[in-house]
Amino acid sequence: MMKSIIKEKYGIHVRQLSVYQKYQCFQTPNSFFLIIPVSGFSQSELTELYYMSQYLQEQSDPYVSVFIFTKEGELTFEDEGKTYALLKAPIPVSNRSFSVGGELAEFHRKGRGFPYEVKEAGRIGQWKDLWGKRVDQLESFWMQKIHMSPLEPFEKKMIEAFPYYSGLAENAIQYLVDTELDDNPGAEDSGTICHQRMERDTWSEESLIRIPGDWVFDHAARDIAEYMRSTYLYHRDDLLKDGFLFLQEYEQVTPLSSFSKRLFYSRLLFPLHFFETVESYYISHDSEKQFYEEQLDYILADCTRYEQFLQTCHNMMNVRSAQVFVPPVAWLGKGISS
Repeated sequence: MMKSIIKEKYGIHVRQLSVYQKYQCFQTPNSFFLIIPVSGFSQSELTELYYMSQYLQEQSDPYVSVFIFTKEGELTFEDEGKTYALLKAPIPVSNRSFSVGGELAEFHRKGRGFPYEVKEAGRIGQWKDLWGKRVDQLESFWMQKIHMSPLEPFEKKMIEAFPYYSGLAENAIQYLVDTELDDNPGAEDSGTICHQRMERDTWSEESLIRIPGDWVFDHAARDIAEYMRSTYLYHRDDLLKDGFLFLQEYEQVTPLSSFSKRLFYSRLLFPLHFFETVESYYISHDSEKQFYEEQLDYILADCTRYEQFLQTCHNMMNVRSAQVFVPPVAWLGKGISS
């Protein structure tokens, strides 16, 4: 069905569909195409992402993919009640000399020059409100669950752990507020093209294509922090070697200001992995719930080590400087039992 829709809407004959990362894809003799689901995007947000992709293409980004319009001049098409967009991308190649930190810094440098206002895809300056809403929503849900019985094992663990993670989240929000009050952003702290979630495998030697459906417009610290969080959570054996090499490579292109470092640390303080696991559990199908139960067990058992990770990142942000750019959080190291 998808093949015939592509033929009808774009006039492109698809011989075979395959998968690139999490997306359907196909290749013609001269081009590579991605089919990305966009049901969760408004038309105005997709238009902003379209202009971002066009801008990066004009800046000679070698890996950016761009939206292709249908014959009717539309950005999207429908298939079985879902909305998709077609992207034309560079043909995938492996790049063994690829430096994630350096590439990301260069990507952010180009993105800071984006000349248009971003509203729907914009996140810069919104962290405090978005985090506060997330905490309030889960706290309201937590209050309801406290007075309910019987409870599933997942819910019992969530109820016991929530006060700790709520406290950590409130610390992150306060840290962010203090940063905005005490520090002044520089030119390198202006908004840029970032990722909704920059993870360890978002870019790699075999996975270089930039996909606009993954983007938001935000402060560069968003991507840096989420890359480090992902490395810690899922590639811990590589953290000391690759995680901090990533920071070093990034700063060789764009040194981080004290404001950037404090934003980076506030974002790591916010326990996004806990909130996402709980939220995902309650919207998942029954067949998926065991995965999130195991994920929660892993997070709870790991909380002391996560605090150690935060302390290590704090030290890294202040290294090679006579000034303490990133103030410490005094209670870190006392663990979930505090």
